[in-house]
Amino acid sequence: MNGLMAVKLRRDLRAAWSRFTLMVVAIAVSLTVFGGMLSAWASIGRETSGAYLSTEPASATIVLDQGIAPARMAALAEEVRKRSGVLEATGRTQFDAAVAVGGRTLSVPLQVFVAGADDPMRMVKFDLKGGWPPAPGEILIGGDSLGLLGVAPGAGLTVTPPGGEPMPLRVSGTVYDPSLAPSPQEQRGHAYLSAASLRSPVLDQLKIKVAEPGQRAPSKDRDVVVRVAGEIGDWLQRDKGLAVAEIQVPTPYAHPHQWQADVLLLSLMAGGAAALLLSTVLVATMLNNLFTQQIPQIGIMKAIGAGSGCIARLYLAMILLVAAAATLLALAPATFIGRYLLGSLLELLGIQAADVAAPWWAYVVIAASGLGLPPLMALMPLLRASRTTVRAAIDHHGGGSKPSSAGGVLALLSRIPRLDRGLLMALRNTVRRPARFWLSVGMLASAGAVFVAGMSLNSGTQAVEQQRQKQRYWDVEAQLDAPARQDAVVDAVRKVPGVARVEAWNRAQIGIAGAGRLPFTRTYPDQGHGSVSVNTVPADPVSAPPELLQGRWLRPGETGAVVLSQIVRDNTVPGLGAGDTVRLFIDGKPSTWRLAGIVEEREGVGGGAYTTAAGFAAASAQLPLVNQLRVITTAHDERTRETVAAAVERALTGAGIDVGTAASVSRTNAASAGHMGPVLLVLLGVALPLGVVGAIGLASTMSANVLDRTREFGVMHAIGARPKAVRRVVVMEGVLLALAGCVVAILPALGLTAVLGVGLGNLFTKAPLPFTISLPAAGIWVALSVLGAVLATEAAAGRASRITVREALSYL
Repeated sequence: MNGLMAVKLRRDLRAAWSRFTLMVVAIAVSLTVFGGMLSAWASIGRETSGAYLSTEPASATIVLDQGIAPARMAALAEEVRKRSGVLEATGRTQFDAAVAVGGRTLSVPLQVFVAGADDPMRMVKFDLKGGWPPAPGEILIGGDSLGLLGVAPGAGLTVTPPGGEPMPLRVSGTVYDPSLAPSPQEQRGHAYLSAASLRSPVLDQLKIKVAEPGQRAPSKDRDVVVRVAGEIGDWLQRDKGLAVAEIQVPTPYAHPHQWQADVLLLSLMAGGAAALLLSTVLVATMLNNLFTQQIPQIGIMKAIGAGSGCIARLYLAMILLVAAAATLLALAPATFIGRYLLGSLLELLGIQAADVAAPWWAYVVIAASGLGLPPLMALMPLLRASRTTVRAAIDHHGGGSKPSSAGGVLALLSRIPRLDRGLLMALRNTVRRPARFWLSVGMLASAGAVFVAGMSLNSGTQAVEQQRQKQRYWDVEAQLDAPARQDAVVDAVRKVPGVARVEAWNRAQIGIAGAGRLPFTRTYPDQGHGSVSVNTVPADPVSAPPELLQGRWLRPGETGAVVLSQIVRDNTVPGLGAGDTVRLFIDGKPSTWRLAGIVEEREGVGGGAYTTAAGFAAASAQLPLVNQLRVITTAHDERTRETVAAAVERALTGAGIDVGTAASVSRTNAASAGHMGPVLLVLLGVALPLGVVGAIGLASTMSANVLDRTREFGVMHAIGARPKAVRRVVVMEGVLLALAGCVVAILPALGLTAVLGVGLGNLFTKAPLPFTISLPAAGIWVALSVLGAVLATEAAAGRASRITVREALSYL
C-alpha cells in the first residue's frame, strides 16, 4: 500500500470512527464469550482428569455380602492381583455414622471410609494432610467437610457406627479427595479411619484396577471392566464361598460430575460461537454498506490509476485493523472469564485447580477466530467493491433497493384516516431494505429466543424443585441404625408432641441383575451416585405413586412383584419391561421377581425400586421391619421441624432403638437444590453476547438508514418538518425493528424451550423438564428490546434531526 492509500485509510477510519468502534465492540464481545468458554473447556478436562486419576481410582468394587477380617481380605487381594487383567487390588469398607460435636449430635451424617493400617495406598488413595494411618483414637476429615461439621484440626468429635458404640476421636488432619462430590453440595461429611481404630474391624469391599488385555495400562472400556470383575465375582462365590452382594462399575476414570461441567461449557461455547458468527456477519454487512457509499471514491481512484488489487489491499487492511483491535481487546477478558469459570466449575466438582491457565492451542484458536473470521466473511463484498469499474461508479446514484412486497400493504395502510403519518413513514423505512431488516430482526430475535428460553428453563427447574419438595411431603426423616419392628417404632414416635402422622418405610441397598447374572451397578465411591435401593411401600402412603411409564403399580400385600424407575432400569437391566423377570440381590442373596411396572422419576427423587413390606419380608426371610421414618408435624416451620427431630431421636433412643440420624427435610432439599443451579447459567450466558450483538446491529442498521436517506431528511427540513418530528420518526423505526424481533422470536423461543427442556432435563435429572414459558421473562425482554432500540437509535436520530438542506444537497 502506497502513501496515498495509507492517507485515505487514516481519513476513512477517522471519518467513520463510530462505525468502526461498533464493529470492534461487536467482535470483541462475542469473541470474549467464545474465548472464555473455549479456554475453560480446554482446561476442565485436564484438571478433572488429573485430579481424579491422582487418586488411582478403582475400576470396580466387588461388595461382599458379609465383611471379612482385614488379614483375610489382604490375602484375598494378593490372590486377585495374580489374576489375568488385574493390575492392583485392595480391601476397604465404608459406612454412614452419626457424629456429635461438643455433645451435640449433628443433623448431617458422616460418611467414613476405612482402610487397613498397613494399606500401601497404591490405589483409591487421597491427598493426606496428616499422614496415614492415623493413630488409634484419631480420625482424618475431608477438608471441605470441616465447615459443614463445625470442627477444626485438633478438635474432638464422637462417631457412632451403625449398631456400634460411640467412639470419641480427635481430628488429626485433613484429606483432599477429588473422587468425591463436595460435602456442602451433598450435605454429608467425609472422614477417613484406620481399621485398627475399630473394635471389630471387617472389610467388605474388594477394589480392583483392571487393565486392557495384554497391557499394563488401566482400561477405560467399561465392558472390559465388567467382564473381569464378573469373572472375579464368580470365582469368589465358587472357590472362596463368599457371597457377592453387588459389583460397582462406574464410568471408568470419570469424575461423577464431570459430564455436567462438559455439557455446560460446550453449551456456552456453542452460544459464544453463534454470537461470534453473527457478529462477523454484522461487520461484513456494515463494511458492505461502507463500500457501497464509497463507490464514487472507488471510481475516482480507478480513474487516476489505482488498480483493483490496490483497492482490495486498502479495504483488507481496514478489515484487519478492525479484527486486530477486537482480538486484542478480547484476549484479556476472555482469559479472565475462562479462569473464573474454570475455578467456579472445579469448586462445584470439589477439585482444587493445579493450573488455571488454558493450553496454548486455545489462545491460538481465539486469535485465529478473531483475526480470520471477519476478513473471511467480508471477502465477497470487498472483492465486489474493488472490481467496480469507472463507468459503474459514475452511474451509481445511491438509490434504494427495489420496492418490497410490503409496499402494497403500506399503501393500503396509508388510506386509513387519522393514521399517524410519522408511524407510516417509519413502517415504510423499516422494510425498504429487506436484507438489512432481516439481519437486524434476526439478531434481535436470536437473543430474545435464547433469553426467554433460558428464563423459561429456569422456571422449569424451579417447578422440578417444587415437585421434589412436594414429593418430600414429610417434615422430619429418621434413619435407624438397624431395622426394627414397625409397631414399636411407630408407637414410640406417635407420642412425641408436634407429630401429626408417622410413616414407616424400609430402605435397603440392593443389586439388580438379569437372569443368571451378577448384579452390576454404576455406583461411584461415595455410594450415592449410581447406587440402587429398594423401598417398601406402606399400606396407606400419604403420597401418590410416581407416574407410570409401563405396567402397573403395586397391590397392597403383594409378593414377588417389584417396580423400577426408568433410571434404575436403564442403568442395570436395560431393555427389560413390565412383565419380565429380574433378580434382586438382598443382603447378597438372589431372589427372582416379576417386574410389575416402570415409573418415571428424576435423579435425586424417589428410591429407584419399590416393593411391598410383605414382598420384601418374604424375599429376605425376615419379619416386616422398618429402618426409615417419615414424620409429618403439626406445624411446618423450621423451628418445629428441628424440635420434633430432636424429640423423635430421644423417644426412639428411650425405646431401645438405635437412631442413625433424625433431621429436618430442609437438609435434603438443600442438597437437591445444589445440583440444579448451573442450568440457568447455560442459557443466560448465551443470551448476553447475542443481545449485545443485536443492539449493535440495530444501531448499525439505523445509522446506515439515516445515511441512505440524507437527501430525504433534507427535503423534510426544507418543507417545514421540525427536528423533533424527524427524531421521532427515526426512533420509531428502531422501536418497530425491536418489536418485529420480539414477534419473530416467539416460535424459536417455544421450540428452543421444548428442545432444551428435554435435553437438559434428561441430562441433569433423567427426565424432561416441565414445558413452561416464563411470561415475566417475555415482558422483560420486550421492555429491554424497546429501551435498547431507543438507546441504539439515539445517535442516528440526533444526526437525522440536525441534517441541513445544504448538507443534503451536497451529499453524493
